Amino acid sequence: MKTVPNILPVSDTESQGKRLYNQMFLIPEDEVDLSTLPVISEQDRTCAAFTLKEDAEWKEIWFAKFTPSYTSEGSGNDITTEVTNTISGTIAGDRKEINDFIENQHGRGFYIVLVDRFTQKKMLFGRPYCPYYFLNHSLRKNADNASCDVTFTAPTFFQPLEYLGSVVAESND
Repeated sequence: MKTVPNILPVSDTESQGKRLYNQMFLIPEDEVDLSTLPVISEQDRTCAAFTLKEDAEWKEIWFAKFTPSYTSEGSGNDITTEVTNTISGTIAGDRKEINDFIENQHGRGFYIVLVDRFTQKKMLFGRPYCPYYFLNHSLRKNADNASCDVTFTAPTFFQPLEYLGSVVAESND
């Protein structure tokens, strides 16, 4: 069994919500070549680059300012522990790309990288064979707001790792 880590205090600058991630990259699970698994260092909490299948590329989604969030909730039972990890955020605007995403991607598994707005550190959500699934959306188009909240969920213990690979989207469709 692993030892319990020391968890030291941090300043308000490091814990405020406005420092959360903004830029999100995702790739469908079926576009990742899982025959060559990336090296994961549990000690350093890092993951090397995923090998993508031919013509696959990371897709870029920008959340509205300060809306992205991720949570991990768990509860223990007599035999097992239930864990749910969630990433959510708001995509602004009334665009066909949002409608296409909602219509065609529900239930699909994705590996997700969020990029820290200040440090450019990349955090990977999901691990080989354990993607996050696009499960919920809330679309609004009215006089006050044109936006869509999207939520990705994973029922796994795995917490984010620093992603050491590249996530530059090759093109914008």
